[in-house]
Amino acid sequence: MQSNKRKINKNNIMKKVYLISISIFLIVCNIQAQDLIVTNSGDSINCNITKVTKSYVYFIFQQKSTAMPANLVATHQKGYFVDPSTSTAPPVIEDFPRFRVAVDAGGQMRTAKLVEIEDVELRKHAQKLRMGLHYDLQAAYFFTETIGIEAMFSQQLFWNTLGNGVLTDANEEIIGSGKFKESTRLNYIGANYLVRLFDSQKKNSWLFAFGLGYMNHNNRLLFNKVEGERNTANTLGVNMSIGYDLESSENISLGFKLSLMGGSYRNYKHTAERVTTNETIPDNMAEGLGTIKLSIGLRFNK
Repeated sequence: MQSNKRKINKNNIMKKVYLISISIFLIVCNIQAQDLIVTNSGDSINCNITKVTKSYVYFIFQQKSTAMPANLVATHQKGYFVDPSTSTAPPVIEDFPRFRVAVDAGGQMRTAKLVEIEDVELRKHAQKLRMGLHYDLQAAYFFTETIGIEAMFSQQLFWNTLGNGVLTDANEEIIGSGKFKESTRLNYIGANYLVRLFDSQKKNSWLFAFGLGYMNHNNRLLFNKVEGERNTANTLGVNMSIGYDLESSENISLGFKLSLMGGSYRNYKHTAERVTTNETIPDNMAEGLGTIKLSIGLRFNK
């Protein structure tokens, strides 16, 4: 009987030692694994987060150091199991680029319909003036991953040389001969409302923009490089675009953009022989400034 009692006591002692060892192990694990990682698939990992970068989340799990790509992590929080005020649902940690600076360049075409021109050479000249080059400068700030605002400046240039021609006076007397060149410059400065949509890996994104701004139209006619006439006008402009950014490095992307810009005016200033007059286009008519632009450029995100 005594031997049986000893065996029973010995077994009880071993059970207690085992339970105490398990408890100590769980306490140690709980002390070491005070952080939380939630993956995109909804899995929760109790671990010790050691380092977080834009590309990876580094942590210790079951006494082994490992790293998880950041695009697989939905959210993470250090000290999640220590702070008693932490709610049962882990907070969403917003980690996204807030600042975006973009530089674009490309070509454009004016969308306004040409008036009827009987002279063949003048009609070809007007058609060539419909095509041109432009550059855009943009600086944006995003309040959330999706919504932001942007300041924008755009300059569009159009030009064509008509070739050899003659200059006549009011009596149609020839007073000179040489080359005619016409150039048009459209300046736009305004603000845009932005919507940005990232892909699943948070690298590439679609960008939609819509805004209003100030537009300036400047048209010059030169004869042998000497300005003969100038027309200038200011008006309200509208801008909308859709673009796609491809990440090439951590903070730099290559972007493509298709945009529409528009405006029109009836009142303008005409300058000839150093005399400036205010002119008005007849009723039911207006000078259209609409363009469709295709551009490529660099984006800097931070």
